[in-house]
Amino acid sequence: MIANQAQSFASTSATNGWRGAIPAGGEDHVAALRLDASGMVCDCSRASEALFKYRRSELVWRPVSMLLPQLADWELVQNGQPNPHLKFLCRISRRFQAVTCDGKHFAAELFINLLNSAGRSGLSLIVRPADHME
Repeated sequence: MIANQAQSFASTSATNGWRGAIPAGGEDHVAALRLDASGMVCDCSRASEALFKYRRSELVWRPVSMLLPQLADWELVQNGQPNPHLKFLCRISRRFQAVTCDGKHFAAELFINLLNSAGRSGLSLIVRPADHME
């Protein structure tokens, strides 16, 4: 189900514009981030603001590793595609450590997809806390 939400988000944001496009179902605890190839947050959903307790202006152009420290040493894009090892870890539901603005840590599942819009490549990253999983 979440993988479908991630694909839906990527399709919606690429074709209809990004802002306000959150995964199908509108779950408040599912964060959607748009990243550039170097891992900088380009934009985020309102649910991202609520989940991580940052305002959008505090997230944009900051490294995603601020929210997901385990991604600090990852090359997120390889040969124009999401890092295959990272994509594999996301697919097998590996949990990643996430950190909120107030320093609280939680386990999260990630879903990563390539995002092409207006000739620019980037990534969509869906973050879902593990305690909200069905």
